Amino acid sequence: MTLSYPVALLGLLTLPYFLWLGRPRGVWARGRAWAALALRGLIVILLVLALAGLQLVRATDSLAVVFLIDASDSMSAPTVEAARQFAQEAIRTMRPGDQAAIIVFGSDALVERPMSPAREVGPLESQVVPLHTDLAEAIRLALALYPPGAARRMVILSDGLANTGDAESAARLAAASGVQIVAVPFSAIQGPEVLIADVDAPTRLNEGQVFDLTVTVESNVETTAILRVMSGGQIVVEETVALVEGINRYAFTLTATEPGLTAFRAQVVPAGEDVFYQNNELSAFTQVVGPPRVLIVADEETEFASLADALLSQGLQVDHTTGAGLPTDFATLSGYQSVVLVNVPARNLGPARMQILQTYVRDLGGGLVVIGGPHAYGVGGYFMTPLEETLPVEMQLRDQERLPQLTVVYVIDRSGSMADTSVGGIPKIELAKEAILRSINLLGPLDRVGVVAFDENATWVVELGPADNRREISRLVGSLRAGGGTDIYAGVLAVSRVLPDDPGQLRHVVLLTDGGADPSGNADLVRRMYEEEGITFSVIAIGQGYAPWIEELPQLADGRFHYAYDVSTIPEIFSEETVIATRAYVIEEEFFPSLTSSSPIMNGISATPSLLGYVGTSIKPAAQQILATDQDDPLLAAWQYGLGRAVAWTSDATGRWAVNWVGWPDFARFWSQAVRWTITEGVNQNVEVRIVQEGESVRVVVDALADDGSYLNGLEMQANVIAPDLSTVPLTLHQVAPGRYEGTFEPEDEGAYFVRVAGTDPDGEGGAALAQTSGWVLAYSPEYRSLEGDPDYLAYIASLTGGSVLQDSAAVFAHNLNAGRASQPVWPWLLLAATLLLPFDIAVRRLVITREDLAKLAARISPVRRREEPAVQPGTSRVGSLLAVKERTSRAAVQHPPRGGEPARPAPPPSPAEPKPPPSAPVERPRPRRAPSPPPAGGSTLAARLLERKRERGQNEEQESS
Repeated sequence: MTLSYPVALLGLLTLPYFLWLGRPRGVWARGRAWAALALRGLIVILLVLALAGLQLVRATDSLAVVFLIDASDSMSAPTVEAARQFAQEAIRTMRPGDQAAIIVFGSDALVERPMSPAREVGPLESQVVPLHTDLAEAIRLALALYPPGAARRMVILSDGLANTGDAESAARLAAASGVQIVAVPFSAIQGPEVLIADVDAPTRLNEGQVFDLTVTVESNVETTAILRVMSGGQIVVEETVALVEGINRYAFTLTATEPGLTAFRAQVVPAGEDVFYQNNELSAFTQVVGPPRVLIVADEETEFASLADALLSQGLQVDHTTGAGLPTDFATLSGYQSVVLVNVPARNLGPARMQILQTYVRDLGGGLVVIGGPHAYGVGGYFMTPLEETLPVEMQLRDQERLPQLTVVYVIDRSGSMADTSVGGIPKIELAKEAILRSINLLGPLDRVGVVAFDENATWVVELGPADNRREISRLVGSLRAGGGTDIYAGVLAVSRVLPDDPGQLRHVVLLTDGGADPSGNADLVRRMYEEEGITFSVIAIGQGYAPWIEELPQLADGRFHYAYDVSTIPEIFSEETVIATRAYVIEEEFFPSLTSSSPIMNGISATPSLLGYVGTSIKPAAQQILATDQDDPLLAAWQYGLGRAVAWTSDATGRWAVNWVGWPDFARFWSQAVRWTITEGVNQNVEVRIVQEGESVRVVVDALADDGSYLNGLEMQANVIAPDLSTVPLTLHQVAPGRYEGTFEPEDEGAYFVRVAGTDPDGEGGAALAQTSGWVLAYSPEYRSLEGDPDYLAYIASLTGGSVLQDSAAVFAHNLNAGRASQPVWPWLLLAATLLLPFDIAVRRLVITREDLAKLAARISPVRRREEPAVQPGTSRVGSLLAVKERTSRAAVQHPPRGGEPARPAPPPSPAEPKPPPSAPVERPRPRRAPSPPPAGGSTLAARLLERKRERGQNEEQESS
């Protein structure tokens, strides 16, 4: 027997207390008291044993086996099928009572077949992620499948190339659970295989420096192949090489030409068959040190020409691209120490590039300068974007009194085509709803808003009213669903019937559609609303199916036409339209900037020329406002954002607003100092960052020296690891040796990882002692790295549980393990017994049962006596009653003689029977009453009083019977 909760036995300590409470207290009740006490003690013992979970344990002869089938990429399809066949053959040898389960595993593990006595195994249907082999996960899942009471065995069918998870710890857990693991090794995938095992490049180079790049190629056959090395999208080396079986190393002499973090990608193309193509490429990063480089992003050359010349004159290298051409990979972007956006609207960048810019500044320590213009900041759609989060200014004006009351109506196409998804997989109607809600956040408490949705008909989804009830507006907008045809006229007509009567100072309509086949009546309605009521009208077209005539509608009503070639930019376009409609964010008037705080950007500059305009914004609380306008709006603002710095200039840098600045003698100095302030990374020649893969982990090693060659010790070293999906993992580096700091992380996705390292001296002034950026590439999964299996590893895992390597399927279900032990809970029966004993305990203590009571009970339940009892004749009923009374009285007198010489009182004679009334006149006979008994004599005993009561009872019965 076993106990599930032995601690419950402490309840037996209460037994003496219960026995003490029920101890006998008188000699006359000693027998019954001891019986009650025994019952109560037995009940307490039964309840305590039930709480302790008493179980009966017995040995069993059943065996439960779980098969773990490796279905990762290193196992070919025929090999996986062979593993399934092995499991099938083994399962057919099961004895009665045995059971088997099957788990298929790769990067994850799935139950293919739960524990079952069935002897047939069908084709494997579980689809696991094959990029890794997580044997540990499979073992842990298998432990949850075993039934209680059976002997346990686990069979691993794999090539032994476990490359993720801790299989050793999982095996030890299995051993502790009484599970024996046996292994059946299978060969890794067969066939010709060529892979690049390593690309070795210096971690840091100077621009123009010559260096050797070493490429290691591994092959299991002799063959020829083309070996290429690429950098910056160009092939720098291409050779035909002869590969021998085993390791092949090739060194190429190259020159570092592009400053920044440069990636060198090696590629091998075998002449013959190759099983895996995934392992034919591998990359390495090198930090090339050179003069600071700045990337100017502008869509028009006239907007940046003067700025580029000014930066070049100050010793900065300048490159140019457009908003759509901004690099989307960190390897290229990290080659620039700062990025300058010049009057670029958010829709030209798109959400992905804005997200990359944010990560570039915040996590890689890059610099960002944003120069305004009529297409930047709020009027450029920056509101609620990653770009706004990065900048030191907000897109909304806090002084709402400066804004006129605006009424805006959004007319949304909800036809069936709006359910189509964009490039990101998001339906167009969902992007439209997001755009509406984002734009409403730009409206003030006095502004008004309405939403009209149309298909074949038009409906006011949000009735025209105040914009401050954003929760209700969000609920109504969220109810929009796509479906139906497209009738733009119905939507415009619905607006024309309501909007002219609205009290707003400015009234604006934004139409969003991806169709518009019938132009009838639309132009006349739009023209009349503008000419008669001053209602402006803008159009946003998405997709390739919009009708060309809708481009003409904004021209009739002082609006704008937008073609959203990238559907994901719809929210930015809506924000841009809403801000422009207020006519308050673009302030065009001459003013002189005022200096509000000192900054290195203004070093050596005592006075500035006037400006003719700017875009209204608001300073963020943590930012520094350096220059202000005459309305105290920020003109020049700066702040530290994460590891990087950002500067906002709300005017432009061209002849529209800054015409007086272009010819200003300090123009070049001002912009050079502004850009250089954002450049936080000066590559330290005495700091080296190395990234080394060690199994499943990647180790970051930083060696730091001072200028005099001494070790930099005691630094607080932090690193940001940026994954391919742009997620950032903070990493703390610990000092492990003089001047050396290390930390590890575990990569999850294939691709490029960028590491930004920053060290500070805790005893210094808080400035950065060093800052460095490096990169590392997880080119392919470890599944494609090994050319052979590892049966020794499987044997080791099995040995941890007392198992071994098997070859014969018949040995899987051999009953040579310790017998299983099945347990049967007893506590329900104990609880039942205690419940049944409880009434007896109460009866023994509370009820008094005499022999006469038992005789009466026997007389009532005896059917034989009832059958043998003669029927009483009417004529003799009176005599029988009298005789019965006399007999009871005599028996009582004999059994209970009076004490103390007291004579026994004879029973009173029965009253004569009253004549029976005639049937014709029935009369109710009164119930005879017993005469009051005389009080007992003063010397009467208890027995005498009981006898008297018995005599009185007999008299009553006699009277009732008569």
